[in-house]
Amino acid sequence: MDILCLMGLFPEEYETEVLKNSLSGVQNAANKLQWAIIEGLAQQPNTQLTVINSLYIGSYPKRYKKIHIPSFAFNVIDQKNGFNVGFLNLPGIKYISKYYAIKEKIDQWANDGKSDEKVVVAYAMTSPFVEILNYIKKKYPSIKCILFVPDLPEYMDVTNKSKIYSILKKMHISHLKKNIKRNDGYVFLTRYMKEWFDTDVRYVVIEGIYKESQMIRENLEKKEKVILYSGGLFEEYGVLELVEAFLKTESVDWKLELIGDGPLLSKLKQLSVDENRILIRGSLPNSEVLKRQREVSILVNPRRANQVFTRYSFPSKTIEYMASGTPMLGYKLPGIPDEYYRYIYDIKDDSNGLQECLENVMSISEKEKIEFGSLAKEFILREKNAQKQCSKIMFLIENIV
Repeated sequence: MDILCLMGLFPEEYETEVLKNSLSGVQNAANKLQWAIIEGLAQQPNTQLTVINSLYIGSYPKRYKKIHIPSFAFNVIDQKNGFNVGFLNLPGIKYISKYYAIKEKIDQWANDGKSDEKVVVAYAMTSPFVEILNYIKKKYPSIKCILFVPDLPEYMDVTNKSKIYSILKKMHISHLKKNIKRNDGYVFLTRYMKEWFDTDVRYVVIEGIYKESQMIRENLEKKEKVILYSGGLFEEYGVLELVEAFLKTESVDWKLELIGDGPLLSKLKQLSVDENRILIRGSLPNSEVLKRQREVSILVNPRRANQVFTRYSFPSKTIEYMASGTPMLGYKLPGIPDEYYRYIYDIKDDSNGLQECLENVMSISEKEKIEFGSLAKEFILREKNAQKQCSKIMFLIENIV
């Protein structure tokens, strides 16, 4: 089977360039998930993998420093079978530029004669990729097309509140729904995502994937008395509630550390000036974030289920946290399957639930916390590894008539 992965990831040899030129948040979680998909598909039997890539980055000049993105080949699983298509990185124009650049590479791959069984797995419900899949199904109907849907369009870029943007977004969603109907199957992060579609669709649910190559198997025997949150510093993510709940605790020998960027960053930095139990790190390289997750005693996700988007979202930090071997606290969210909560300290969803949970877990012995975190880590490595999760995609593909 010849599988083409249509992605927007950061090639390893180009990632430093992306980070250097980005003027707004970089899609680290999406990048990690896409690489995990590739790793998992490459491990499936009787498959040949090709990657066509079009960077998921901000537009010039407000969100990225460069107007022209180059084309180049890059390594995928130790082979040079990835190709990054260049495009003109201007608002609006970039989507047209991406479409035609990708289309040319798709035609070359579709007509290379290497296999009679060809499949395209595309990551994310973005306009250029939806249009490309529509083009493929029209011109090459025998090619199976699978769309991986990490987010629904209603919940992308929610920071723009203008009326014009709202109108354009509704038009965009209507256009997507019209052009998405030819796809053969879908991969959702939660089972509720199927509600977005007007008709029944074939799908599998893969809430997340952990790359075994990132796993550090040894657990630390001694942890710092630190509670860590790493992620976007947004009020809707419960970050302020976390800070307030922690400050109400009487554990003076514990600290709360926040890693990430967002609208609350300056406010939190100011707060930390007067409160030495609060540590604000800002953005850090992913390798340093993963290191800190292993060194601290408690990880927390303060996001609550009081917003609609939690139904259609699986927080990527859930798998990352659990894989660290450090115990995690979290509210029960509709997008997270019940099997995870055997390995998560559940926060009671009331006004004092977060404070009480923090105090309870801080009082548990270090040995017990480490044992609980180790069970979570084993669960992720055993059940959510790339090979096992991507076998679900293969099952979907093989059952499409």
